[in-house]
Amino acid sequence: MDKTLSTVYVDEAGDLGASRGTQWFVLTAVIVDQAQEANIRATMRTIKSTLNLNTIHFRNVKDFNRRAYIVRELEKCNFTCVHVLFDTNQFDTSRIPSDRLAYNYICRYLIERVSWFMRDSNRIGKIILSSRGTSRDQDLINYIKDKLIPDSTNQISPVFTGVECKTAQSWDMLQLADVCATSMFYSHEINSYGMIVPCFAIKLWEKNYRHAGNLYSYGVKYFQNNMRPANGSLKDKRPCGEGIKNRGTPSATAT
Repeated sequence: MDKTLSTVYVDEAGDLGASRGTQWFVLTAVIVDQAQEANIRATMRTIKSTLNLNTIHFRNVKDFNRRAYIVRELEKCNFTCVHVLFDTNQFDTSRIPSDRLAYNYICRYLIERVSWFMRDSNRIGKIILSSRGTSRDQDLINYIKDKLIPDSTNQISPVFTGVECKTAQSWDMLQLADVCATSMFYSHEINSYGMIVPCFAIKLWEKNYRHAGNLYSYGVKYFQNNMRPANGSLKDKRPCGEGIKNRGTPSATAT
């Protein structure tokens, strides 16, 4: 059977450094089949035209309704998400001495799970990282290509054809990854009003990778089990009530 050609777009939300501004850091991969890219790009163009935006950077879109419109339109498109979430309040520097090393571990979890999805769905493709515009871009490319993927101790299937960086401003699909990463971030990060905003992540919830019906540890992976919010712990932080019953929300523990 011929393999489906796909591309894996990777972006992040939050600040990984402990005590540097955000509690949560989210690294997200969005897997898009090449046959679907034209439709997604057309949707992105429509969104930008409607909202008079040059670039969709979700965190810079301040109005709730504009954000909701972006997520509603993108939810109609075909793609799959994988998220790894890291609670910086639980950053154990005795085990992981630097945020760069933590990022590498997070990246490994992400790439492993993306590879499982692509293997099981008969896909192959390259990884495109959102550029930071620093030397870290090439360092990360080299780490993924030369150390992470070839290391037989990692559970990474041989599905990747290359790794490169692009800027989100010049690449629509990375803007899609930004929306997905930031939506998941908002579902966990308590804002200055003492609330989380899970609405956007809930709207995109069915886009998350599941294996045999299992979401957690696959499409939504907490870096350590103790980083996963306890059942109900974020309930009083939600402005929208109980959420959607029996669907599984970003702050629920049921799979």
